Amino acid sequence: MTGVGGHLLERQSTLPGWTDENQARLARSQVFLAGIGGVGGVVAQYLAMGGVGNLVLVHAGDLELPDLNRQTLMERAGIGKSRVAQASERLSRQVPECRIIAIDSRISPWMESLVASSDLLIDARTNFEERFLLNRMARKAEKPLIFAAMNGMEGMVVPLGPGTGPCLECLFPEGDPAWDPLGFPVLGAISGAVGAMAAVLALRILSGYGREVENRMTVFEGMDLSTRSFRVEKSRSCTACREG
Repeated sequence: MTGVGGHLLERQSTLPGWTDENQARLARSQVFLAGIGGVGGVVAQYLAMGGVGNLVLVHAGDLELPDLNRQTLMERAGIGKSRVAQASERLSRQVPECRIIAIDSRISPWMESLVASSDLLIDARTNFEERFLLNRMARKAEKPLIFAAMNGMEGMVVPLGPGTGPCLECLFPEGDPAWDPLGFPVLGAISGAVGAMAAVLALRILSGYGREVENRMTVFEGMDLSTRSFRVEKSRSCTACREG
């Protein structure tokens, strides 16, 4: 990834302990990203700019005006047009080396093969129906999953490793009845903060940089810029874990 004035990844490659193999792992990686709105759009940008070689972007529906307070991949001229198509086009201009599959659809069982061929799944959806379906596909394919969400002035991110660790339904067995996917309040910058946190986790997991990522939920509070981090545990009563 070269260009006028240097190399796209020049600053990243000078991180203490960063190796050519860390970068090569990113280039070989495929990420399945569910949602390219306020949170997912920021994740997608940082993954592409960080050197991830392959992105599968899944998001249903067209752009609406209220989306523009947080969805950084979108432009006003795209209102009424497919959001995932716009995201793919924008990212391809920014980082032509990143190979993108764009799917204008809700998460669906037919995507199992794409999940199985990916190295990491990222859940940036807004409803628990799709989140739980992706969670179960992740368990079946034994793939790591990053859950990223925001509501109002709060955001949360948690990496969920395959195998003996907890899954999303361990943490939210009944979803969240207060979470309205069609009308949740949000300060746009909260989406960006959560997306950036999820991207940091994803780049570390995929590259193998630093110590192993633990199953810890990090909650970000926008009112005072504080964070809380705590370990999450597997639930013995989780249906998804028993079936997966």
